[in-house]
Amino acid sequence: MTILPTVMADLPVIRELFSAAIQYQKLKFGKHWHGLNEVLVEKEIRERLHWKILDEDRISAFFSIAYTDALVWDERDADPAIYLHRIVTNPAFRGKGYVRHITAWAESHGRDAGKLFVRLDTDRENVKLNAYYQECGYVFCGIKKFDDDDNNPLIPRHYLGPGLSLYERKIIQQEEGP
Repeated sequence: MTILPTVMADLPVIRELFSAAIQYQKLKFGKHWHGLNEVLVEKEIRERLHWKILDEDRISAFFSIAYTDALVWDERDADPAIYLHRIVTNPAFRGKGYVRHITAWAESHGRDAGKLFVRLDTDRENVKLNAYYQECGYVFCGIKKFDDDDNNPLIPRHYLGPGLSLYERKIIQQEEGP
């Protein structure tokens, strides 16, 4: 298993896996993402903020990172953190614990970038995913709720409703040797 930056040539696979993720969300949870924002993904690829996991020479998962997320984290966005977004697993590779691998990678990447936290969010009603993030060592930090009548185009539609559960892990800073 290897984590590498996504490249533009990966877009067809990203489209396919994102579509499969939406279908899975509909089946398992009812609430789902509302399509892939390809303009955003292309920007993330150019800026090396979109990453993929290769396993058995195939894209087994992908995710994006950010170094700021004021929309969701409000004043806590001032903390030095790396944020994980849109983690998608190839259906053929489900159950391999990729969030743990992504978290370890994000901790290392964040430590190198001077960050103190790895953060992520998910729908507060997705009980199974909330429990899984806690199993992966994330600490619940509260709920962020968006009003349905906000009419803010920056708010993804799937953020509306009961709110997002916010999670973080403190990045352990390595001690310098003698």
